[in-house]
Amino acid sequence: MIGVLPQHADGVRILSGLREDRLAAAIWFKLEAQTGIVDAIALANSDLWKSDVQELIAEASLWLTSRGAVRIELKAIPDDRGLLAGLRDMHFKTDERTGTMHRFIPARSAA
Repeated sequence: MIGVLPQHADGVRILSGLREDRLAAAIWFKLEAQTGIVDAIALANSDLWKSDVQELIAEASLWLTSRGAVRIELKAIPDDRGLLAGLRDMHFKTDERTGTMHRFIPARSAA
């Protein structure tokens, strides 16, 4: 588990991923103003869990940005170096001060 499960909060969504008909990973996220927040990530034991998590974060980010998020915030910094590197490849930055990661979404041109 990465992060902390939210307590019965309004607007929290859960996105889960299956691999061979088994739960591989799930994330809890919500939209607050223009910030998409990923509160927690649950992982199944699998050699492929890092890619499962990255895919779920990408899907949650698409959902959040389609509803106006300009920033995505992960409420915890993963201890796993491979997952951390993957998130950095997805343009997430680490904020050691707050113990979070975030990514700004580039503005889209109306042209």
